[in-house]
Amino acid sequence: MAKVFSILLAGLSFSASVALAQPAEKPNIVFMLADNLGYGDLGSYGGGAVRGAPTPRLDALAAEGMRFTNFNVEAECTPSRSALMTGRYAVRSGTTRAMPVPGIPQGLAPWEYTMAEMLKDVGYDTAMFGKWHIGASEGRFPTDQGFDTWWGFPNSTGVALFPEAIGFESGLMPKFHLYEGTAQGGATPVEEYTLKRRSTIDETIGQRAVEYIEARANNDKPFFLYVPFSLVHHPSIPHPDFDGKTGNGPYADATAEHDHRVGQIMDALAAAGLEENTLVVYASDNGPDRAEFPYIGDTGPFRGYLGSLHEGSVRTPMMVRWSGKIAPQQVTNEIVSIHDFMPSFAKLVGGELPDDRAYDGVDQMPLILGETDKSARESVLFFHDTTLLSVKWKQFKVYLQQEGVEHGNANYHDIWAPLVYNTMVDPKEANDITHDGYLWLLSPTMRKIMPFAYSVDKYGLVPPGGDKREEGQVNIPFFSQTMLDRSLSELKKQAVMRKLHEVSGGLIGDGS
Repeated sequence: MAKVFSILLAGLSFSASVALAQPAEKPNIVFMLADNLGYGDLGSYGGGAVRGAPTPRLDALAAEGMRFTNFNVEAECTPSRSALMTGRYAVRSGTTRAMPVPGIPQGLAPWEYTMAEMLKDVGYDTAMFGKWHIGASEGRFPTDQGFDTWWGFPNSTGVALFPEAIGFESGLMPKFHLYEGTAQGGATPVEEYTLKRRSTIDETIGQRAVEYIEARANNDKPFFLYVPFSLVHHPSIPHPDFDGKTGNGPYADATAEHDHRVGQIMDALAAAGLEENTLVVYASDNGPDRAEFPYIGDTGPFRGYLGSLHEGSVRTPMMVRWSGKIAPQQVTNEIVSIHDFMPSFAKLVGGELPDDRAYDGVDQMPLILGETDKSARESVLFFHDTTLLSVKWKQFKVYLQQEGVEHGNANYHDIWAPLVYNTMVDPKEANDITHDGYLWLLSPTMRKIMPFAYSVDKYGLVPPGGDKREEGQVNIPFFSQTMLDRSLSELKKQAVMRKLHEVSGGLIGDGS
């Protein structure tokens, strides 16, 4: 038993601290994030023209660097964006959900240390144009969390639909706005986000990003440009220039526009002479939403919609280009997570991450730069709100609760035994193999769960809308809190004995 707990505890040390080396250089970083774009929507992922919406610019970007086929995100927009900015599971930050309802506490706590703050601390200028969705109140806007400048919106694009809904009463909900601001002056609303304005949002996002890049052409200071687009989130209302362009409906038209906007940013980098020293990342925050079904995004070989934890929801397109540093035409199926960007970028630029909290991301720069063909991780934990619902380990997914996957079924319920799927041979996760000799997978599953539980016990959780950490619990089905407390107590004893063994020169304990 001592050896088992030592193994469990050993997994914690990497999560709770990040060792950083001095970088050779500080590249510009451009991070473009699509909204609810499915795994099968882009031509480079089997979609594109097959889906009625060619994506030549994104396909070219994928071919110019490394394309990832096992990139993992969280269940919804808010937790994915929180994970990107912090390198931590959203459940730690109280950002697992975001409801646009007045009075509900939400948003990223000022205590959290964001990617923008880390990059700013090592000399980067920072800018963001687009959707935030991890804070819509004073103190929680992007300009409060490390960005020098921001234009965009703090909530979901779906709020533009509210005033058009049958029976809507304006007095029950506030108006939702587009914001603009700086770190010095703060963010202020500049116009209402209406359904009419929705079709030109990404035109403005693209224009702002291009203008920012143009202004950097003769500036040697590195910059971080974060471009979270509104597309292809519903409502699917493309720009008038793209309305009807594909002949295959609004979603296809919106996808074509999205591809064009990405191309505009890539062209701006080239025109400004910034291609060589700019690391470009493109990813999607989630899989397709159920809204506007069936004219929605495609999950490729997987299944699952936004909000679920099946692969169609949490496995999305992602690609990285860095001319001269990342060889073109690279494809990897290694497990990578949205949480990994924070520690990876910190390692790349020599940033320092606070050591008073747990981190769930790992440094993936060796994989990205082709120094290894192996990921620094072999697993990802997936949460529905504050419940640990599934664990991916290598090609397997273990579910501790069952969730509805098909359209019209978004239910969750307890199960008699864990469900196990081999995502390599069963990408739709349709055939439970638990009782075909795969209960042994509970062993590696627990080796991933217990260090996480230990870190929650040690560092606590930020409650939704809270300002700082407090004691908190995560629901882990099949394991009562009493059982977890006993296991954690044993883990702590083992940690103490290992430390005593170390400092006593081997006189106390056996170090196992």
